[in-house]
Amino acid sequence: MNSVSLLIALRYFRSKRSGFVSIISKMAFAGIAIGVAVLIIVTSVMNGFEKELQTRILQAVPHAAIEGNINNNDIDKIVGALYENDKVLGAAPYIETQGLISSASSLKGVYIFGIDPVLEKSISMVSDQIIDGSWESLNKEGYNLLMGDILAMQLGLRVGDKVNVLVPDTNLGLAGILPRTRQFTVTGVFSLGAPEMDESFIFLNIKNSSKLLRMNNSVHGIRVRYEDLFLAPVEIHKDLFNIQNSLNLDLEASNWTQSYGTLFKAIKNEKFLISLLLTFIVLVAIFNVVSMLVMIINEKRAQIAILVTLGGTKSFIQKIFVYFGSLIGLFGTLSGLLFGILISYNLGSIIGLLEYSLGVKFLEVYFIDYFPIDVRPSWVFFICSGSILLTLVSSIYPATIASKIEPAEVLKYE
Repeated sequence: MNSVSLLIALRYFRSKRSGFVSIISKMAFAGIAIGVAVLIIVTSVMNGFEKELQTRILQAVPHAAIEGNINNNDIDKIVGALYENDKVLGAAPYIETQGLISSASSLKGVYIFGIDPVLEKSISMVSDQIIDGSWESLNKEGYNLLMGDILAMQLGLRVGDKVNVLVPDTNLGLAGILPRTRQFTVTGVFSLGAPEMDESFIFLNIKNSSKLLRMNNSVHGIRVRYEDLFLAPVEIHKDLFNIQNSLNLDLEASNWTQSYGTLFKAIKNEKFLISLLLTFIVLVAIFNVVSMLVMIINEKRAQIAILVTLGGTKSFIQKIFVYFGSLIGLFGTLSGLLFGILISYNLGSIIGLLEYSLGVKFLEVYFIDYFPIDVRPSWVFFICSGSILLTLVSSIYPATIASKIEPAEVLKYE
């Protein structure tokens, strides 16, 4: 009987007859397909933003830092104390300030980082993103610097060009606070793929930074990288407590959540809220399935009554319409899956075409300038299985109505 019920359901599903009920059936099918496709596309984009933030932005900056006016003699002691924590992957001293960089044609504000080129590799991926010149040039004699590709383009600079770096002189003289300036040679260009960094970060050797800022054999702090990004807010405070107790130094701690945590949380919240709102598209489509099944049952009451008189049980009738609703949900979901995956993997080209046609840049002021895609099988499975399950459950009520039809009442006037 199950095979007969399925065959009848398949015949209803494959019916090409026109009419109001047929239109509703197609709309229900299309609604599920569109809802599933949109959910896959949007969640893939939001997952892409989250992944890009983790892999590009948060991997380019240290996870946490021990901050304070740290004497050079204490650096090795602090680093040693940090490595007592087996979750620490790297630690490196740094000097950080803001200043101006000028070329022959332009002037721009930048973030200046004085780093140890050898130790910095253990906490940041910038050394792996050099597209011209070399990271090791910071170890060489002379005043050398590295800058982002966007900044180099804005200033019209290439490797080998000379630039002037200006920083405020904190020593107050008769003329007030005057800038200190030094000429540097551009010896490397990096590209992190994050405009916020590529257009405003420059790296100097920590010794040159100390001379430029007159730091008097001290650094601003020590940046730390942990094996797990999300452990950093907790672990850095444990390490700070250990350092303060063992070395008796008055220091502070910071972590990535203070600079990028709000953005990361915003993306996660947006992903949840958008997914929740778009789920209503699927729910509306499923409501259409229920309405369509009820109308088909009313249209085919005589046929259902005849099946009952021929020996069809309530379970048999019920299975026909459960199968029918499930087929719409299954094929609608599969169609949505196909279109969702297809559009997701070609979204970059589609967005590029729209930007070119409309003459706009959709992500011009965001932390990345393109739509990232991360199609996660677990999310796709959850969306598709949820859609099919909801359609199956929603088919039970109309199928129950069909199973309660009394042949005598229906066929009385036939």
